[in-house]
Amino acid sequence: MVAMKTQTVNQAANPVTDGGELPVVVPAGKRVVAQGNSASIVKPVLLLTAGLMMIAAAGWLATKSNPEKQRVKRQRQEFFAAQGVEALNLEERRNREAIDHAQQHLAASFSRYHEGVPRYAAELASLGTRYKIAKAMLTDWWSNSNDARKVGTDKFAELVVSDEQLQHEVTAVIAQFASDLEANRNQMLSELQEKVSTAAVPCAAPDPGATNLAGAFILEAQPLLHNQALQSALVGALATGGGYIAGEAATQIVTQLLAAMAARIAAGAVAEGSAVAAGALLGGEGGTIITPGVGTAVGVAAGIVLGFAVDWWAARNFEEKVTRECNGMLNDMQVNLWSDPDRGLAISFGQVVTITRQCHETALRKVIAGGDK
Repeated sequence: MVAMKTQTVNQAANPVTDGGELPVVVPAGKRVVAQGNSASIVKPVLLLTAGLMMIAAAGWLATKSNPEKQRVKRQRQEFFAAQGVEALNLEERRNREAIDHAQQHLAASFSRYHEGVPRYAAELASLGTRYKIAKAMLTDWWSNSNDARKVGTDKFAELVVSDEQLQHEVTAVIAQFASDLEANRNQMLSELQEKVSTAAVPCAAPDPGATNLAGAFILEAQPLLHNQALQSALVGALATGGGYIAGEAATQIVTQLLAAMAARIAAGAVAEGSAVAAGALLGGEGGTIITPGVGTAVGVAAGIVLGFAVDWWAARNFEEKVTRECNGMLNDMQVNLWSDPDRGLAISFGQVVTITRQCHETALRKVIAGGDK
């Protein structure tokens, strides 16, 4: 009897032998969580995981199914990183050299002006000119005219430089620089087009009208240049002007440049106590072609007439002073036109080169590699 009872208890405590499930032993005071709740959490997690795996698999299959597309994309990127960047570096270097050429161009013009100064000083010191000026000064005093100034300015325009000539030659410096920029851009595109053809790298530009590298590049670069060239009128004209600067826009830009230069020199002359320079640039001959009431090139002559009236009878001393003042004035004009930190040609040309590099790089990367990065 005892043995049979023990066997029954063991069977009841171990239902596994009968194919049942192990009982869950729950400590006293704990609640049993239903198995159905766990299943409701696990199932969505499994579905999400499976979905992500399917997406990843689809992407992998897409990549594997079009290896040619990936190869071409990689080829474009590698070509731009090597050949494209090298071409842009060469273009920028040529553009920097164009700035040096522009400075030399301006310096050559002013060297010619300096050559005429001794003749101008000698002419003012001659008896004939002194008589004309003395007579004109009497008329000016009597009728409040500017005849004496006109004698001096006419001789200055004839022997040194006229306002028309100064404006023309400054415009020529700017125009030559713009032409150099265009030539350098075209050379860069031509050299790169040849390398693209040799490497068999197709353009990534989607525009059907862009039949070659240059055409696609222009379509991309022009809007970028228009958006960036906002620093000054000169920078904007050079960056977006298609390689030339002419017409009314050129006249306005150079007029503003020369007028600003004249005002700066006049202010400096007043501060330094130079009666010649101050009288020349603040008064002029009642106005020149540059700005009414403000002299620039020939205005220096008017100041000489007024500033050295007391020295008319000391011809040698007068001639020396005229020569010194004229050469100093021309030096100041050249320095201000080129090196002024706000509006000088050097800083404007430098801004153009920087903007050109940035916009050309963005456009070329998009055309060749098919993206902005």
